[in-house]
Amino acid sequence: MQRIAIVNPYSAGSHAQWASGLALSLPGAAASAGVDLEVEVHSLPGRHWKWRMHAASLTLVERMESDGAFSRGIDIFIVTDMLDVGQFRAALPRGHRDKPIVLYFHENQLTFPSHPDSPPKDWDRHYAFMNVTGALLADQVWFNSEYHRRLFLEALPAFLSVFPSPRPEGADERIRSKSTVIPIGIEKDVLDAGALGKGSVFGDGPPVVAWNHRWEYDKGPDGFLHCIDAAVAAGCEFRLAMMGQAFDRIPPAFEALRKRHADRIVLWGYLKTREEYVESLRSCDIALVTAHHDFFGISVLEAAAAGLHLLAPRALAYPEHFGSDRLHPREELQSAFVEVLKSTPIRSGFSVAHHGWSFVAQRAWNALHSA
Repeated sequence: MQRIAIVNPYSAGSHAQWASGLALSLPGAAASAGVDLEVEVHSLPGRHWKWRMHAASLTLVERMESDGAFSRGIDIFIVTDMLDVGQFRAALPRGHRDKPIVLYFHENQLTFPSHPDSPPKDWDRHYAFMNVTGALLADQVWFNSEYHRRLFLEALPAFLSVFPSPRPEGADERIRSKSTVIPIGIEKDVLDAGALGKGSVFGDGPPVVAWNHRWEYDKGPDGFLHCIDAAVAAGCEFRLAMMGQAFDRIPPAFEALRKRHADRIVLWGYLKTREEYVESLRSCDIALVTAHHDFFGISVLEAAAAGLHLLAPRALAYPEHFGSDRLHPREELQSAFVEVLKSTPIRSGFSVAHHGWSFVAQRAWNALHSA
Protein backbone atom coordinates (compact mmCIF):
# COMPACT_ATOMS: atom_id res chain seq x y z
CA MET A 1 0.00 0.00 0.00
CA GLN A 2 1.31 3.41 -0.98
CA ARG A 3 -0.03 6.62 0.52
CA ILE A 4 -0.05 10.14 -0.91
CA ALA A 5 -1.04 13.22 1.06
CA ILE A 6 -2.44 16.15 -0.91
CA VAL A 7 -1.89 19.26 1.20
CA ASN A 8 -4.12 22.12 0.05
CA PRO A 9 -3.91 25.28 2.20
CA TYR A 10 -6.41 27.23 0.09
CA SER A 11 -9.41 25.03 -0.61
CA ALA A 12 -11.63 27.13 -2.88
CA GLY A 13 -12.51 27.24 -6.56
CA SER A 14 -10.14 25.42 -8.87
CA HIS A 15 -7.79 24.65 -5.94
CA ALA A 16 -10.53 22.61 -4.27
CA GLN A 17 -11.62 21.04 -7.55
CA TRP A 18 -8.04 19.99 -8.30
CA ALA A 19 -7.48 18.38 -4.90
CA SER A 20 -10.74 16.46 -5.00
CA GLY A 21 -10.34 15.30 -8.59
CA LEU A 22 -6.74 14.19 -8.13
CA ALA A 23 -7.53 12.33 -4.91
CA LEU A 24 -10.39 10.43 -6.54
CA SER A 25 -8.55 9.63 -9.78
CA LEU A 26 -4.98 8.81 -8.77
CA PRO A 27 -5.83 5.40 -7.23
CA GLY A 28 -7.22 4.28 -10.59
CA ALA A 29 -4.02 5.30 -12.38
CA ALA A 30 -1.99 3.47 -9.72
CA ALA A 31 -4.15 0.37 -10.06
CA SER A 32 -3.38 0.21 -13.79
CA ALA A 33 0.29 -0.12 -12.75
CA GLY A 34 -0.56 -2.81 -10.20
CA VAL A 35 -0.16 -0.52 -7.20
CA ASP A 36 -2.60 -0.21 -4.31
CA LEU A 37 -2.78 3.52 -3.53
CA GLU A 38 -4.54 5.53 -0.85
CA VAL A 39 -4.81 9.31 -1.18
CA GLU A 40 -5.69 11.67 1.67
CA VAL A 41 -6.52 15.37 1.35
CA HIS A 42 -5.62 17.80 4.13
CA SER A 43 -6.90 21.32 3.57
CA LEU A 44 -7.84 24.71 5.00
CA PRO A 45 -10.63 27.03 3.80
CA GLY A 46 -9.82 29.28 0.86
CA ARG A 47 -9.40 32.66 2.51
CA HIS A 48 -6.61 34.91 3.87
CA TRP A 49 -4.16 33.79 1.21
CA LYS A 50 -1.19 35.72 2.59
CA TRP A 51 -1.64 34.20 6.03
CA ARG A 52 -1.98 30.79 4.43
CA MET A 53 1.43 31.22 2.81
CA HIS A 54 2.97 32.27 6.11
CA ALA A 55 1.47 29.75 8.51
CA ALA A 56 -0.66 27.06 6.84
CA SER A 57 2.17 24.53 6.89
CA LEU A 58 2.39 24.66 10.70
CA THR A 59 -1.36 24.35 11.17
CA LEU A 60 -1.73 21.55 8.63
CA VAL A 61 1.10 19.49 10.11
CA GLU A 62 -0.46 19.87 13.56
CA ARG A 63 -3.83 18.70 12.23
CA MET A 64 -2.27 15.81 10.33
CA GLU A 65 -0.57 14.68 13.54
CA SER A 66 -3.87 14.86 15.42
CA ASP A 67 -5.57 12.91 12.63
CA GLY A 68 -2.97 10.15 12.78
CA ALA A 69 -1.86 10.71 9.19
CA PHE A 70 1.82 10.23 9.96
CA SER A 71 1.28 7.06 11.96
CA ARG A 72 -0.45 5.59 8.90
CA GLY A 73 2.60 6.47 6.83
CA ILE A 74 2.93 8.87 3.90
CA ASP A 75 5.15 8.15 0.89
CA ILE A 76 4.70 11.38 -1.12
CA PHE A 77 3.37 14.86 -0.34
CA ILE A 78 1.71 16.92 -3.07
CA VAL A 79 1.37 20.54 -1.93
CA THR A 80 0.33 23.78 -3.61
CA ASP A 81 1.89 27.18 -4.24
CA MET A 82 0.03 28.57 -1.20
CA LEU A 83 2.37 26.60 1.09
CA ASP A 84 5.86 27.48 2.36
CA VAL A 85 7.65 24.29 1.33
CA GLY A 86 10.73 24.84 3.50
CA GLN A 87 8.66 25.52 6.60
CA PHE A 88 6.45 22.52 5.84
CA ARG A 89 9.36 20.11 5.54
CA ALA A 90 10.92 21.43 8.75
CA ALA A 91 7.59 21.03 10.59
CA LEU A 92 7.16 17.39 9.55
CA PRO A 93 7.91 14.76 12.17
CA ARG A 94 11.13 12.79 11.92
CA GLY A 95 10.77 9.96 9.50
CA HIS A 96 8.79 12.10 7.07
CA ARG A 97 11.16 14.99 6.41
CA ASP A 98 12.97 13.04 3.69
CA LYS A 99 9.80 12.08 1.82
CA PRO A 100 9.39 13.55 -1.69
CA ILE A 101 7.45 16.81 -1.92
CA VAL A 102 5.74 17.77 -5.19
CA LEU A 103 4.86 21.45 -5.52
CA TYR A 104 1.83 22.22 -7.71
CA PHE A 105 1.54 25.73 -9.14
CA HIS A 106 -2.06 26.79 -9.66
CA GLU A 107 -0.73 30.36 -9.82
CA ASN A 108 2.34 32.18 -8.61
CA GLN A 109 3.02 35.52 -7.01
CA LEU A 110 6.01 36.26 -9.26
CA THR A 111 4.05 36.74 -12.50
CA PHE A 112 0.52 37.30 -11.20
CA PRO A 113 -0.64 40.61 -12.75
CA SER A 114 -0.77 43.73 -10.63
CA HIS A 115 -4.14 44.96 -9.43
CA PRO A 116 -5.10 48.46 -10.66
CA ASP A 117 -5.38 49.56 -7.03
CA SER A 118 -1.94 48.14 -6.15
CA PRO A 119 0.62 49.60 -8.55
CA PRO A 120 3.84 47.66 -9.23
CA LYS A 121 5.96 50.00 -7.07
CA ASP A 122 4.03 48.74 -4.03
CA TRP A 123 4.53 45.08 -4.93
CA ASP A 124 5.58 42.90 -2.01
CA ARG A 125 8.27 40.58 -3.38
CA HIS A 126 8.17 38.42 -0.28
CA TYR A 127 5.38 36.13 -1.49
CA ALA A 128 6.97 35.72 -4.90
CA PHE A 129 10.23 34.75 -3.22
CA MET A 130 8.35 32.16 -1.14
CA ASN A 131 7.17 30.60 -4.41
CA VAL A 132 10.72 30.62 -5.76
CA THR A 133 12.22 29.00 -2.65
CA GLY A 134 9.37 26.48 -2.65
CA ALA A 135 10.20 25.48 -6.23
CA LEU A 136 13.91 25.21 -5.38
CA LEU A 137 13.27 23.05 -2.31
CA ALA A 138 10.61 20.75 -3.76
CA ASP A 139 11.57 17.42 -5.34
CA GLN A 140 9.25 17.96 -8.30
CA VAL A 141 7.48 21.07 -9.57
CA TRP A 142 4.24 20.80 -11.50
CA PHE A 143 2.66 23.67 -13.41
CA ASN A 144 -0.94 23.62 -14.62
CA SER A 145 0.07 24.77 -18.13
CA GLU A 146 3.18 25.17 -20.27
CA TYR A 147 2.33 28.86 -20.57
CA HIS A 148 2.47 29.16 -16.76
CA ARG A 149 5.73 27.22 -16.57
CA ARG A 150 7.39 29.32 -19.27
CA LEU A 151 6.22 32.62 -17.77
CA PHE A 152 7.55 31.72 -14.31
CA LEU A 153 10.93 30.47 -15.49
CA GLU A 154 11.49 33.40 -17.86
CA ALA A 155 10.75 35.90 -15.07
CA LEU A 156 13.12 34.34 -12.54
CA PRO A 157 16.51 35.82 -13.54
CA ALA A 158 15.30 39.42 -13.58
CA PHE A 159 13.37 38.92 -10.34
CA LEU A 160 16.35 37.52 -8.46
CA SER A 161 18.72 40.16 -9.85
CA VAL A 162 17.18 42.87 -7.64
CA PHE A 163 18.26 41.09 -4.46
CA PRO A 164 21.64 41.55 -2.76
CA SER A 165 24.42 39.09 -3.42
CA PRO A 166 24.81 36.19 -2.85
CA ARG A 167 21.70 34.89 -4.60
CA PRO A 168 20.55 31.38 -5.56
CA GLU A 169 22.62 30.31 -8.56
CA GLY A 170 20.98 28.98 -11.72
CA ALA A 171 17.53 28.95 -10.12
CA ASP A 172 15.67 28.90 -13.42
CA GLU A 173 17.55 25.88 -14.77
CA ARG A 174 17.42 24.02 -11.47
CA ILE A 175 13.64 24.40 -11.37
CA ARG A 176 13.22 23.70 -15.08
CA SER A 177 15.06 20.39 -14.77
CA LYS A 178 12.55 19.02 -12.26
CA SER A 179 9.39 20.63 -13.63
CA THR A 180 6.59 19.31 -15.78
CA VAL A 181 3.04 20.24 -16.81
CA ILE A 182 0.08 18.50 -15.18
CA PRO A 183 -3.23 20.21 -16.06
CA ILE A 184 -6.32 20.36 -13.89
CA GLY A 185 -8.86 17.72 -14.83
CA ILE A 186 -12.29 18.54 -16.17
CA GLU A 187 -15.09 17.11 -14.06
CA LYS A 188 -17.24 14.32 -15.48
CA ASP A 189 -20.46 16.26 -14.81
CA VAL A 190 -19.63 18.99 -17.31
CA LEU A 191 -18.30 16.52 -19.87
CA ASP A 192 -21.53 14.53 -19.57
CA ALA A 193 -23.54 17.75 -19.85
CA GLY A 194 -21.85 18.59 -23.12
CA ALA A 195 -22.67 15.14 -24.50
CA LEU A 196 -26.37 15.71 -23.69
CA GLY A 197 -26.60 18.85 -25.83
CA LYS A 198 -28.07 22.22 -25.01
CA GLY A 199 -30.09 22.56 -21.80
CA SER A 200 -33.42 24.34 -21.35
CA VAL A 201 -32.88 26.56 -18.29
CA PHE A 202 -33.37 29.80 -20.25
CA GLY A 203 -36.10 28.60 -22.60
CA ASP A 204 -36.49 29.68 -26.19
CA GLY A 205 -35.18 32.98 -27.44
CA PRO A 206 -32.03 34.64 -28.73
CA PRO A 207 -28.67 32.95 -28.05
CA VAL A 208 -27.34 33.15 -24.50
CA VAL A 209 -23.83 34.52 -23.95
CA ALA A 210 -22.09 33.19 -20.83
CA TRP A 211 -19.67 34.74 -18.38
CA ASN A 212 -18.58 31.97 -15.99
CA HIS A 213 -15.39 33.42 -14.50
CA ARG A 214 -14.48 35.24 -11.30
CA TRP A 215 -15.82 38.81 -11.26
CA GLU A 216 -12.37 40.36 -11.17
CA TYR A 217 -10.30 42.74 -13.24
CA ASP A 218 -7.89 40.12 -14.67
CA LYS A 219 -10.75 38.31 -16.42
CA GLY A 220 -11.28 41.33 -18.65
CA PRO A 221 -14.74 42.67 -17.76
CA ASP A 222 -14.04 45.95 -19.60
CA GLY A 223 -13.30 44.06 -22.80
CA PHE A 224 -16.42 41.95 -22.30
CA LEU A 225 -18.54 45.08 -21.90
CA HIS A 226 -17.06 46.63 -25.06
CA CYS A 227 -17.92 43.48 -27.03
CA ILE A 228 -21.48 43.50 -25.69
CA ASP A 229 -21.89 47.20 -26.56
CA ALA A 230 -20.52 46.58 -30.06
CA ALA A 231 -22.91 43.69 -30.67
CA VAL A 232 -25.90 45.81 -29.59
CA ALA A 233 -24.75 48.62 -31.88
CA ALA A 234 -24.58 46.09 -34.72
CA GLY A 235 -28.22 45.15 -34.12
CA CYS A 236 -27.54 41.65 -32.74
CA GLU A 237 -30.06 39.87 -30.54
CA PHE A 238 -28.78 37.87 -27.59
CA ARG A 239 -29.17 37.29 -23.85
CA LEU A 240 -26.66 37.31 -21.01
CA ALA A 241 -25.96 34.74 -18.28
CA MET A 242 -23.51 36.25 -15.80
CA MET A 243 -22.22 33.45 -13.56
CA GLY A 244 -19.08 33.18 -11.45
CA GLN A 245 -18.05 34.28 -7.98
CA ALA A 246 -17.92 37.95 -6.94
CA PHE A 247 -15.77 39.35 -4.13
CA ASP A 248 -15.68 42.55 -2.11
CA ARG A 249 -14.29 44.72 -4.89
CA ILE A 250 -16.32 44.27 -8.06
CA PRO A 251 -14.98 46.02 -11.19
CA PRO A 252 -17.25 48.90 -12.33
CA ALA A 253 -17.81 47.21 -15.70
CA PHE A 254 -20.27 44.78 -14.12
CA GLU A 255 -22.56 47.51 -12.81
CA ALA A 256 -22.32 49.31 -16.16
CA LEU A 257 -23.29 46.08 -17.90
CA ARG A 258 -26.25 45.60 -15.59
CA LYS A 259 -27.54 49.13 -16.14
CA ARG A 260 -27.10 49.22 -19.91
CA HIS A 261 -28.29 45.71 -20.71
CA ALA A 262 -30.75 44.81 -17.95
CA ASP A 263 -33.34 43.64 -20.48
CA ARG A 264 -30.91 41.04 -21.87
CA ILE A 265 -29.86 39.50 -18.55
CA VAL A 266 -31.36 36.09 -17.78
CA LEU A 267 -28.95 35.20 -14.97
CA TRP A 268 -26.97 37.43 -12.65
CA GLY A 269 -24.74 36.15 -9.86
CA TYR A 270 -23.08 33.16 -8.32
CA LEU A 271 -24.90 29.82 -8.42
CA LYS A 272 -24.63 28.05 -5.10
CA THR A 273 -24.66 24.47 -6.28
CA ARG A 274 -22.53 22.69 -8.84
CA GLU A 275 -25.65 21.16 -10.38
CA GLU A 276 -27.22 24.57 -11.01
CA TYR A 277 -24.00 25.84 -12.52
CA VAL A 278 -23.51 22.93 -14.92
CA GLU A 279 -27.14 22.94 -16.07
CA SER A 280 -27.12 26.71 -16.58
CA LEU A 281 -23.82 26.57 -18.44
CA ARG A 282 -24.99 23.94 -20.90
CA SER A 283 -28.11 26.04 -21.51
CA CYS A 284 -25.92 28.82 -22.93
CA ASP A 285 -24.71 29.12 -26.50
CA ILE A 286 -21.57 31.27 -26.55
CA ALA A 287 -18.62 31.65 -24.18
CA LEU A 288 -17.09 35.06 -24.79
CA VAL A 289 -13.66 35.15 -23.14
CA THR A 290 -11.84 38.48 -22.75
CA ALA A 291 -9.42 37.63 -19.93
CA HIS A 292 -5.99 39.22 -19.73
CA HIS A 293 -4.75 36.64 -17.26
CA ASP A 294 -5.25 32.89 -17.09
CA PHE A 295 -2.50 30.52 -16.00
CA PHE A 296 -4.84 27.65 -16.92
CA GLY A 297 -8.47 28.61 -17.57
CA ILE A 298 -10.70 26.02 -15.90
CA SER A 299 -13.87 28.06 -16.54
CA VAL A 300 -12.99 28.37 -20.23
CA LEU A 301 -12.42 24.63 -20.54
CA GLU A 302 -15.69 23.92 -18.74
CA ALA A 303 -17.57 26.14 -21.18
CA ALA A 304 -16.01 24.29 -24.10
CA ALA A 305 -16.77 20.92 -22.47
CA ALA A 306 -20.41 21.95 -22.02
CA GLY A 307 -20.68 22.46 -25.77
CA LEU A 308 -20.62 26.25 -26.03
CA HIS A 309 -19.17 28.06 -29.01
CA LEU A 310 -15.92 29.48 -27.69
CA LEU A 311 -14.66 32.94 -28.61
CA ALA A 312 -11.30 33.46 -26.90
CA PRO A 313 -8.06 35.32 -27.57
CA ARG A 314 -5.08 33.62 -29.15
CA ALA A 315 -3.11 34.17 -25.97
CA LEU A 316 -2.38 32.98 -22.42
CA ALA A 317 -2.82 29.21 -21.93
CA TYR A 318 -5.66 28.87 -24.44
CA PRO A 319 -3.62 27.76 -27.51
CA GLU A 320 -2.44 24.74 -25.50
CA HIS A 321 -6.01 23.65 -24.96
CA PHE A 322 -7.65 24.50 -28.26
CA GLY A 323 -4.98 25.15 -30.89
CA SER A 324 -4.16 28.61 -32.24
CA ASP A 325 -6.14 28.22 -35.45
CA ARG A 326 -9.51 28.20 -33.65
CA LEU A 327 -8.79 31.24 -31.51
CA HIS A 328 -8.79 34.95 -32.42
CA PRO A 329 -6.36 37.87 -32.19
CA ARG A 330 -7.56 39.93 -29.24
CA GLU A 331 -8.29 42.96 -31.41
CA GLU A 332 -10.63 40.85 -33.57
CA LEU A 333 -12.80 39.46 -30.75
CA GLN A 334 -15.52 42.10 -31.18
CA SER A 335 -15.96 41.47 -34.90
CA ALA A 336 -15.81 37.70 -34.38
CA PHE A 337 -18.49 37.96 -31.70
CA VAL A 338 -20.81 39.93 -33.98
CA GLU A 339 -20.20 37.50 -36.83
CA VAL A 340 -21.06 34.49 -34.68
CA LEU A 341 -24.25 36.12 -33.37
CA LYS A 342 -25.41 36.65 -36.94
CA SER A 343 -24.73 33.05 -37.96
CA THR A 344 -26.73 29.85 -37.40
CA PRO A 345 -26.37 27.35 -35.91
CA ILE A 346 -24.16 28.86 -33.23
CA ARG A 347 -23.10 26.03 -30.93
CA SER A 348 -19.84 24.55 -32.12
CA GLY A 349 -17.89 23.15 -29.20
CA PHE A 350 -14.33 21.95 -28.75
CA SER A 351 -13.49 18.45 -27.62
CA VAL A 352 -11.71 18.59 -24.26
CA ALA A 353 -12.04 14.91 -23.38
CA HIS A 354 -8.22 14.70 -23.12
CA HIS A 355 -8.55 16.91 -20.04
CA GLY A 356 -10.77 14.39 -18.26
CA TRP A 357 -9.52 13.32 -14.85
CA SER A 358 -8.61 9.78 -15.91
CA PHE A 359 -6.12 11.15 -18.46
CA VAL A 360 -4.76 13.79 -16.08
CA ALA A 361 -4.33 11.29 -13.22
CA GLN A 362 -2.35 9.00 -15.50
CA ARG A 363 -0.02 11.88 -16.39
CA ALA A 364 0.39 12.70 -12.71
CA TRP A 365 1.11 9.06 -11.81
CA ASN A 366 3.69 8.81 -14.58
CA ALA A 367 5.35 12.04 -13.38
CA LEU A 368 5.51 10.78 -9.79
CA HIS A 369 7.40 7.70 -10.97
CA SER A 370 9.52 9.23 -13.73
CA ALA A 371 12.65 9.55 -11.60
